[in-house]
Amino acid sequence: MPDGSAPETLDKTGKSDFNAIYSAPDPRKYFNTLRRHGYVIPESAYQVFSSIYKAYRKQRGAHRLRVIDVGCSYGINAALQKYGLSLSELEARYAAFAAEGLSSDEVLERDRNWFASRPVINDLVFTGLDSAAPAIDYAVRTGLLDCGLSTNLEAGEPLPQGWSGLGGADLVISTGAIGYVTEKTFQTLADAAQARPWIASFCLRQFDITPIARAMTSRGYVAEKLEGRVFPQRRFTGPKERDGALGRLAEIGRDATALEESGWYAAEFYLLRPKEEAESAPLDGLVDTATLPAAKL
Repeated sequence: MPDGSAPETLDKTGKSDFNAIYSAPDPRKYFNTLRRHGYVIPESAYQVFSSIYKAYRKQRGAHRLRVIDVGCSYGINAALQKYGLSLSELEARYAAFAAEGLSSDEVLERDRNWFASRPVINDLVFTGLDSAAPAIDYAVRTGLLDCGLSTNLEAGEPLPQGWSGLGGADLVISTGAIGYVTEKTFQTLADAAQARPWIASFCLRQFDITPIARAMTSRGYVAEKLEGRVFPQRRFTGPKERDGALGRLAEIGRDATALEESGWYAAEFYLLRPKEEAESAPLDGLVDTATLPAAKL
């Protein structure tokens, strides 16, 4: 292991088990742990999501967008996309709070005031879904999330009847949920939404998005991949993770990229949307790949 603090236990996906960092009442442990492993996918994804939001607004004549973030944890995507923060700013903030020895209530109060005072740079209404109740609770109480729900749709937990967080959803996004969630989650959300939301997701290359794409086909969706680009998620915690990731790639018939061979998880971006919208404005024309912070294949 690169340092003595990395988890040694692997979860069902073959990745290191980080469940403990989502059960804390504030995000200090989350940022301190993932910082050590170079966690960058929210920033890797930022520019892609910005392009997708712009395209959605143009195609559907929308302005304020209602976004459902699947696997949102402490609301990190909302912090970056809605408030224009960076991961390095957030990491420094929570490292300072840890050094001060603040209580979780003190951290929460400071965050609530901080986010309330910050300008919104993108008119997004964020709803968070995550099985980690403490993370959801924190993000809602600080105002990072406009609405949140701790649920496990994979286990068949129902959405609350008439739940306001789902109504009128424009987009469903995720930056690391696939592998933990399957087509069941995305089908449930799409079927419950009032309109047909776009599904914009980053998927680690060791996982196959085909079952999700196939399930959404019957709902009139098509899946497009942003070709020729891979996005760093985080470094492997050690040889067990590395061997597991490379082994899973081989199992689904994929060669490792240079990013994976150099010790990083690599993700690809997929956009699922109604067939007629995909045909009128293909994905490869929506995102300027020349400016992306991503590795070429």
